[in-house]
Amino acid sequence: MPIVEVQLNRLGINSLEVSTDSVEVSAGTALHIRIVNFGAPTHATLRTEGSAYTSFTYENLYVEAESEIKVDILPSANPGSFEMQVISGYGMRRSGFTVNVILPELEEKKEPVAAEPVQQKNKPAPLTKIGWSVILINFIAPILGFIVLIFWILAPDAVNNTVMAVILYIIMLAGIIITWRSVQ
Repeated sequence: MPIVEVQLNRLGINSLEVSTDSVEVSAGTALHIRIVNFGAPTHATLRTEGSAYTSFTYENLYVEAESEIKVDILPSANPGSFEMQVISGYGMRRSGFTVNVILPELEEKKEPVAAEPVQQKNKPAPLTKIGWSVILINFIAPILGFIVLIFWILAPDAVNNTVMAVILYIIMLAGIIITWRSVQ
């Protein structure tokens, strides 16, 4: 019985990890997809366009802790493959795996292979030049905004109010956009 494990919220909010890139399933049997949620209850969607292999098309799940979905492979399915998509975070995160459909007699000759658990990476990725610039801008933009605000409060007659408001708006907008992009 092939099982694919999907882990939600293990590495952070809306994180999505799939235990394998591909799985083999015999025609006429079922693929079990086990979804494990490590965080707050969330929605996950399973989707495929493999109508030549399965009658399963779409399932929207509310996962509190664990959930298991059974995807039946048609007995009349010919050997081939189709993609199964896993979507979480209201479409923000997507991952998937390939389902390889084989004939039943081919599966009996092959030794079963246990799915490898997802390895946790202990080492953070090194920062690139872009990563450093984002950190630098995130550090400098609030300081600049604060300086402009203090200057505006202490010397309101020295500057045009409209110009100062536009400058503050641009600095705050830049900070919001940079913070939003750094999450992606």
